[in-house]
Amino acid sequence: MKSQLSLLGLSLALLSTGLAADSPAQPPETKPVTITQLFKRENPEAKDKDIIVQRIELAPASSAAPHVHPGMVTGYVVSGTLEFQVAGEPLLTLHAGDTFFEPPGSKHMVARNPDMSEKTVLIAFVVNPKNKATAQPLDDHAH
Repeated sequence: MKSQLSLLGLSLALLSTGLAADSPAQPPETKPVTITQLFKRENPEAKDKDIIVQRIELAPASSAAPHVHPGMVTGYVVSGTLEFQVAGEPLLTLHAGDTFFEPPGSKHMVARNPDMSEKTVLIAFVVNPKNKATAQPLDDHAH
């Protein structure tokens, strides 16, 4: 009986140790930028282009690397603050309710959430060449 209790105690100890190792919930790693495609269809007026709607979230104090858009982008700031700059234009600070525009081929130099605690949420309406990524990294950070 004593050996059965010892074995039971050892089993419970091992089980609780295993559970304790798994139980602290680790917060999921937050990506600096999360892009969710909400809508995509062929442009009925230009068969070589797609119409895309994206939800873009910038984590607190994060930014997107400089990039270029092959298509036209019109954006709306849903919440938070966005520091925004297209090459050759002044740096803008946009807030919820503000809009922005990027012509095809524009170099998007700054897309940054300056807030240290709140995420920034954007909706982007993109008219993009068919079968192309909506953004491509900018190798040369030249303005």
